[in-house]
Amino acid sequence: MPRKGQALPEGDAIETLVQAKNQRGNAGEPIPTIFQSFEEAGIQIRQGQFTLISAAPGIGKSVLAQTIATRASLPTYYFSADSDRFEMYVRAAAMLTGWRTEDIGNAILHGKTDTIDAKLSEASYIRYDFKSSPTPDDVEDELRAYAMTYGMWPKLIVMDNISNLDFGGSATDTAALEEGCNFLHDIARESGAAVIALHHVQGPYNDGNVPVPLSGLRGQIGRVPEVVLTLHNASDQLDIDSGRQVIGVNAVKNRGGKADPAAKSVIRLTYIPERMQLIG
Repeated sequence: MPRKGQALPEGDAIETLVQAKNQRGNAGEPIPTIFQSFEEAGIQIRQGQFTLISAAPGIGKSVLAQTIATRASLPTYYFSADSDRFEMYVRAAAMLTGWRTEDIGNAILHGKTDTIDAKLSEASYIRYDFKSSPTPDDVEDELRAYAMTYGMWPKLIVMDNISNLDFGGSATDTAALEEGCNFLHDIARESGAAVIALHHVQGPYNDGNVPVPLSGLRGQIGRVPEVVLTLHNASDQLDIDSGRQVIGVNAVKNRGGKADPAAKSVIRLTYIPERMQLIG
């Protein structure tokens, strides 16, 4: 992953499209299907491409990203800048065991986590970094260290979230977000990994109760990603009374399939928050 002023890697050359196809490696291949509803809507997260998931705080974008990472069972590097070690442990444990988060918290408090730890060891294909404000150099260094350790790049990279990337504070907010998108797109292209980044929405969408169109992204940074998914709270009172919620998902940009930039076609995922279970 060369930065400005560095030499390009060997093999970069002027190519025909047939040569490009033969040199692509796994780029373009979708990661395993997690939700049947995504499959039916033509939503695929592909290796070598950049996917953005955007929502108001607390709607479930981190839960969605961690569910994808956990269920895909791919070598994964997860940059958890927005969630701490305890929160990620509890969330992953609930996803894998089906236990309530309250019970997992009590198990940690009383030092009785052997069963949980054994279950989490089944998801050791995910490696985490918990720097709160990683720089682009931090990200590149961590990914190179991963590649040197395991002899390959991760197949999936998650950045939670893009606004935590630290570009030195010299750029405006929008410019920094655009730079972050370009950087992560380059990471996807050059590593061949599927890159997912999480992001916030702006203005009238911050309460999370209405579908978010492509124009609702904070900084309106939908130009670079191949796929942009927006989330909102689509629950009604019956859902809430049952202890469940509904997360509405809109594919407001989807280069490989049908896109819905106005956020009119909603995919519904059932969410059981006390057990961190997403069903769809």
